[in-house]
Amino acid sequence: MKRTMVTLVFMAAVGAVLAQAPFTIVRPADGSKVREKVHVLIPKNSIPQGGYIGVFLNGKFIEAITPPLTGKYYDYVLDTKGRNIQDGKVNLEVVLYVDYNENPRIVDRSSITVNVSNSASIAIPANGLRLRYKFAPKTELVYTLQQRIAVSTISGTQNRAGGRPAELPIEAEKIRLLYAVDNSYGNGDGLVRIQALPSKGKDYAVLTTSQSTEPQRYFDYMMHPIYMRITGTGREVFGSVPNYFAMEGTSGSTGEDVTLNLYALFPLPTLPEKAVRPGDSWQSRFQNGVLDLDKKDEVTRLTTKFPARGEFAGVEWEMGHPCAKIKNVIASGTTSMEGKQLQARGSAFADDKVELVETIWFALDRGVIVKSMRDMTIDRKMESQGGGLGGPSGPGGPTGGPPGRGRPGVGTGGGPGGAAPPPGGVGQTGLPGRGPGQGRGQGGPPAGFGPPGGFGAPGGGRGAGQGTPQVQYLRIRQQTIFTLEK
Repeated sequence: MKRTMVTLVFMAAVGAVLAQAPFTIVRPADGSKVREKVHVLIPKNSIPQGGYIGVFLNGKFIEAITPPLTGKYYDYVLDTKGRNIQDGKVNLEVVLYVDYNENPRIVDRSSITVNVSNSASIAIPANGLRLRYKFAPKTELVYTLQQRIAVSTISGTQNRAGGRPAELPIEAEKIRLLYAVDNSYGNGDGLVRIQALPSKGKDYAVLTTSQSTEPQRYFDYMMHPIYMRITGTGREVFGSVPNYFAMEGTSGSTGEDVTLNLYALFPLPTLPEKAVRPGDSWQSRFQNGVLDLDKKDEVTRLTTKFPARGEFAGVEWEMGHPCAKIKNVIASGTTSMEGKQLQARGSAFADDKVELVETIWFALDRGVIVKSMRDMTIDRKMESQGGGLGGPSGPGGPTGGPPGRGRPGVGTGGGPGGAAPPPGGVGQTGLPGRGPGQGRGQGGPPAGFGPPGGFGAPGGGRGAGQGTPQVQYLRIRQQTIFTLEK
């Protein structure tokens, strides 16, 4: 009987070993060339229950993790760009750990050498790269535009002590935009149709336009196009917002016979006029979407310009495409190519320190933007009346509004007979066939340029009278991410 039991236990142990897959890196292969996000595959059943892996690059520990299981493999994603891994040979090692008596023990390990090539494989001609949009008729590109805003405050005392404020995110919103090429011209210009789209799998999108404070639902029949003719470098030649007249009896009309039209505009980034090489700089610009409501039918331009300093940061792969990486910068102390100081225009920023950086990834193979990120930081110094000790509470500081939303040119307009508000603004709905509509409100600024409203200063402390001024520093960060959908 004892022999039988020993045999059964021995056979069970052998079965457990046979069920355990070998712990090894299946992909990528040793010596392969990799870039961007690398999927490191490890066989299923090679990590026992309670086990996990440690990841090492050139002998340096990166992180400990249990990768997600996808089909027959554990899939660990190594973001070579996110971790700033330089091009060249890199030793990648994964180590299998299992806790024993609450202490981690190494069970197995596997390593390979890969060649990281995020930039080196992209050739740059001796005379530089001439960057131009490729406008092919019937091309339709869909982008996702995401905007985030965060606010942080810190007292003057904390600021002098080197303190860092904690950021409080206050909003994030997405919108899908269609950029369709309806025509191309012999000089390289293109006629581009821009239109908001419903969310994926739905016939509507939930959006907050520049004149509303709460998101609302807008259906596909409310979303109408605007047109821009732009040069191969992205500069506007002319723009137009055609009137939309709904057919009688079509969906979109309510019992009050009111039609709401939704327009959206986010101008494409501009490219350098001349061929450029990494390290070059040039006089660049930001294009901001605008539209005068009262002269909507007369308007032939939909953008205004902000001067900026353009810089060629280099070439790298992004989203599977070889790209030129460009930066446009507006910041305190930044100078233009003519030696003039660049500042954000407008009294809204008069006493603020403003920095605006736009990073663009332009696909060399397709001639389109695959991604751009616009980061704006506003630092504002605020003073409020504090107080001494022993008296009644002093008065609170004035209260203003939240940071300007700076919507990506999303606005609503009246129906036929009504004046449609500009992209970036929301007007009242016009009534079809009843003369001028009520779309009167001025449009807000486009994404990335919404000036902040005032913030309430802290209330006075204890004590009689006004007390001594209390200083606080307010930082507003707004990020706009423009990404081509795959």
